[in-house]
Amino acid sequence: MEKHLLAIPNRCTGCNRCVYACAAVKEGMFMPSKARIRINNFPLEGYSVPSICFQCPKPDCLEACGEGAIFMNERGVVVIDASRCDGCGDCVSACPYGMIEQYGSGNAFKCDLCGGAPACVNECQFEALVFKKPDKISLKQRGIQMKQRIAEGSAEDKRYKLAVNILKDAVRIPRTTGYLG
Repeated sequence: MEKHLLAIPNRCTGCNRCVYACAAVKEGMFMPSKARIRINNFPLEGYSVPSICFQCPKPDCLEACGEGAIFMNERGVVVIDASRCDGCGDCVSACPYGMIEQYGSGNAFKCDLCGGAPACVNECQFEALVFKKPDKISLKQRGIQMKQRIAEGSAEDKRYKLAVNILKDAVRIPRTTGYLG
């Protein structure tokens, strides 16, 4: 993969601008429930954690799809061919991060990195979401986040449990006016 999408929880303000931008680009309307990114807010702790698709190198969702609707494109991005999706939901259950969901019709949807220019990253003013070539630090942080696999529960439950685990591992520095991570 040329670039990775990386979430940096210490920088996230929980504003949800990324969620609205994603929904607007993907659905043509500001409908957060159809966004491919989610924010878990922890107001009592003063932190928010973005939930993103890691574009796994060996995706469980791809393995679970009996119709071949999920595949990895030439850039290493895991995408869904909606015309081949039968709406079974096996991919939703298989994703250990809760990042695949289904429309009312049953068709699955997930992040496809907006073809290489993620709208969520462009909208994030605090750089809590970055899209960059992997380096030693970003690969380490991504690896730590990806180890937090959740086997059971709904997509929402998995995202929340992942966020709790990521927040536990995050370096918590009191924020000041000029703090950006």
